[in-house]
Amino acid sequence: MRAFFALAALAFMTLAPSFASAAESRLESLDTPVAGTDKTYLDLALAFVPDLAADGMSWKGSTLDADIAGRFDLDEDWPDGLAISGVKTVAFERAGRKELAVLFDFGLFSDVPEAPAILALYVLEKEPRLIGSFNVGLDRETGFAEPPILDLGGGTNVLITRSSHGNSNQSYLITSLMLATENGLEPIDTVLTFSERLCGLSRTQEPAISVDVSDARPALRVAVAIREEKVEESCDAEPTPGTARTVTATYRLNDKTGRYEPDSDALDALARDSMERF
Repeated sequence: MRAFFALAALAFMTLAPSFASAAESRLESLDTPVAGTDKTYLDLALAFVPDLAADGMSWKGSTLDADIAGRFDLDEDWPDGLAISGVKTVAFERAGRKELAVLFDFGLFSDVPEAPAILALYVLEKEPRLIGSFNVGLDRETGFAEPPILDLGGGTNVLITRSSHGNSNQSYLITSLMLATENGLEPIDTVLTFSERLCGLSRTQEPAISVDVSDARPALRVAVAIREEKVEESCDAEPTPGTARTVTATYRLNDKTGRYEPDSDALDALARDSMERF
């Protein structure tokens, strides 16, 4: 459940997807046509919230598709409303076909903190063909990470999203790692990081995701850089910054399970330590 504070809304602009080798995330207005098709992003969004209707600069609805609600253990009826005015997209090519990842955040412009953010994967044919979807809305504001996608080879990519919120002295970030195969989406893991500002001290945790090619088969590496810096403030006690360190885990494909699994529980241990300071 995403019971967190609202962040400032993003201003959406219209940009056509680009199928460059280095895929980037784009911001699209909901009434923009999907490149190469006669459908708009609103048409795609209606598959998740069928009663979306224009309301000023955004679209609002109150009913989540029954199948989506059941799959992700979400309510079907949302009397306080679901709202969206644009989407974030990542376009890329794989095995000679054009694919498009679209992030529909139905809570960013509403007062409903539990509202879903659906990551959907399409093959761009005559009409966009949905091959997978997943709820990655784990906090108030959800978007793609930078980079938004990594290529693990063999027709396998990793889509990376971030959900976050912050208050006066704490910020929370959940990074979702989603395996994008030719057949759809599968979750790999979520990584919780936590930064805080104490009197005279700033503690930050920043994750970086990359492809590890040290072995014959590419793997996924997550490295969380942990830093403490002194801040000039008048405090009762003089803080002493701790030593900078990096917590890492490498996810490799387990041939028996068919899943990418971490080589240690270091990231889970870091999350448990962070939650004790919430």
